[in-house]
Amino acid sequence: HPRGVRRLLRLALADRLRQARRQLPVKPKTGLLYAAIESTAPEAARREGDQLRVDLVEGAFDALLQQAAEELAGIRDPEAFATLRDSIAQRLFPEAVERLGQAERILEAVAEARANLESPLMGWASGNLDDMRAHLAELVPAGFLRDVPAAALAEYPRYLKALALRGERALRDPLRDQARMLELKPFADALAEARERGEADDPEWQALRWDLEELRVSLFAQELGARGGVSPKKLAARLSRVRE
Repeated sequence: HPRGVRRLLRLALADRLRQARRQLPVKPKTGLLYAAIESTAPEAARREGDQLRVDLVEGAFDALLQQAAEELAGIRDPEAFATLRDSIAQRLFPEAVERLGQAERILEAVAEARANLESPLMGWASGNLDDMRAHLAELVPAGFLRDVPAAALAEYPRYLKALALRGERALRDPLRDQARMLELKPFADALAEARERGEADDPEWQALRWDLEELRVSLFAQELGARGGVSPKKLAARLSRVRE
């Protein structure tokens, strides 16, 4: 029933969704930064059009539906449906504009992190850079502004700043960077295996994923402040529980 209500809301608000996409005040630079990320998608998965506008409005719509999740099951008459429809219609554009501001900060941080990963490290130390580039690609795949939960997106500027700082510090001390990278490897490998099995979207694996981001902040950029009191020991215990 809630899925059916979600579908009806999408149909009822189709014009409002299109209008929000048209009216979003997207700066050309922001659009180009997102288009560069979109271009990294496999050819079969590439999408046409202004995907930044589409993803911001879709993300806003999904966020509003999540906020109304408990109401969806209780929609049983036209009046209740109309009340929820009108509420979402009223909040859709402001929510999309707020996400646009968030996207601008995130995409600027992506550009900064990417610049710090253009490095002269050679030989075995190039593995550090490969790990950082893989981490950046995992954080910002095509469509991430649509797919990443709002609570996690709010932390992206901090995650990306930590990655940029790691890139700077690895140049000065690649041995130390590699030691910390090896601490993270069991958790990153476990998440990669969960993705291959199609389990990575399960709530427990998602919680582990964002805890791993906090651990990266703690290890590579402690001054930015890691949240949740994460540590390798605590994450190992969580991973053990998820695997049970």
